[in-house]
Amino acid sequence: MSVLTHDEHTTGGHHESPEVIDHRQRLGIWIFIAGDVVTLAALLFTYLYLRGTNTEGSWRSVVAFDFTGKSLAQAQNLIDNGTPGRVFEKAVSSGLNWAIVLAVAVSAALFAFGERKIREGSARTLVPVGLAASAVAVVAAVLAVIQMRSIPQFYFVQNDSQLFIHTAYGSAMLALSGALIIHLVLLAFLGVGIVLRSLNGAISSTKWTQVRLVRFFWVWVAISTLITAVVTTALQ
Repeated sequence: MSVLTHDEHTTGGHHESPEVIDHRQRLGIWIFIAGDVVTLAALLFTYLYLRGTNTEGSWRSVVAFDFTGKSLAQAQNLIDNGTPGRVFEKAVSSGLNWAIVLAVAVSAALFAFGERKIREGSARTLVPVGLAASAVAVVAAVLAVIQMRSIPQFYFVQNDSQLFIHTAYGSAMLALSGALIIHLVLLAFLGVGIVLRSLNGAISSTKWTQVRLVRFFWVWVAISTLITAVVTTALQ
């Protein structure tokens, strides 16, 4: 139950004003974003810590078999007859990093534009703009998946242990990319949800505060994506 679907909210027989409900909802989204800030800070701290310590030279290199560009038969021959050596990993594409940032920023700008139009009284604009924002968020998610798939695995052999491993850099980038994909999928879901609620009449030029809540989160995701790109591009 929210201020968007009911003019009044009843709790224990008492009516709460829309302003009180709106304040509580805004407090809730800011607390949620604050928790997300802590999570991002933890991921970036891990990235920087692993880069700084570079334990046994494992930041962007490992002692393992490198199967890059090799067929299955060549890889098997390397395992049977070769010796593991130090393999150095390339950093993820900076161009792809910034393409993701641009896509997320565009999606946030589109959704903010839709919010502004509905607050000005043009409720119909929210539907196409909200769908466009969600579609761009999906595009950004696809780019993030491509980025994640570009992070290589290396075949590691030690005594009886045989497994695929990542460098410390690869592991940190996997965590950052995975978190971003989750956020982008959530944004697309929220964007489509807002559009559906608008089509059902639950959101209008007089009931738009939920759109603002989603916009808060959308803009934060754009900011966090930019911060991550700056850190991971400047400090590889």
